[in-house]
Amino acid sequence: MNARQSRTAISAISIMLAALGLAGCASAAKPEAMIVNTQQTGKPFPQSFSHAMCVRNVAGGEKTNALWVSKVDNDGFRSALNSSLGAAGLTAASDGCAYPIDVNLLGLSQPAIGFDMTVTAHVNYKVYDSKAQPVLLETIDSPFTATMSDAFVGAERLRLANEGAIRTSIQSFFDKLKDAKPAVTASAQ
Repeated sequence: MNARQSRTAISAISIMLAALGLAGCASAAKPEAMIVNTQQTGKPFPQSFSHAMCVRNVAGGEKTNALWVSKVDNDGFRSALNSSLGAAGLTAASDGCAYPIDVNLLGLSQPAIGFDMTVTAHVNYKVYDSKAQPVLLETIDSPFTATMSDAFVGAERLRLANEGAIRTSIQSFFDKLKDAKPAVTASAQ
């Protein structure tokens, strides 16, 4: 290999390493970035939900493979939803859950590449009363877009879009809860 071929090979390797560095490794969605911090403005939650709800099941999430794309796992979603319920004053004491919530993350519609990355979370929420009767059955599709100004690296932008889509989904779920008509149960009084 002559000097010119060596320089060309070194340049090609440098370009590939720079491209890999810009692409970044995929990282899992951060639960703290998916939390909804509700303000007590607008329509309130039904009184019977106050300190009477708990997350029973979360399914459908996927672990992130650092060599592939960012995902949202079940534990991260559960943590974000529990923290959001707590911030809204809805979390029940450990023995006082009158309204269990089951969540199924049906999927994340994610772009393969892009400058602005829009992820849509497809989530099914089910809320039951203490007699196992459905109070709310809702599938929510919630898009969120992360732009180049949010993060330069594509993998980081995708993670931010995932987090935003789940946060938006939880907010939409809360909006649906505010419109729910739960029967007042003895444990929720």
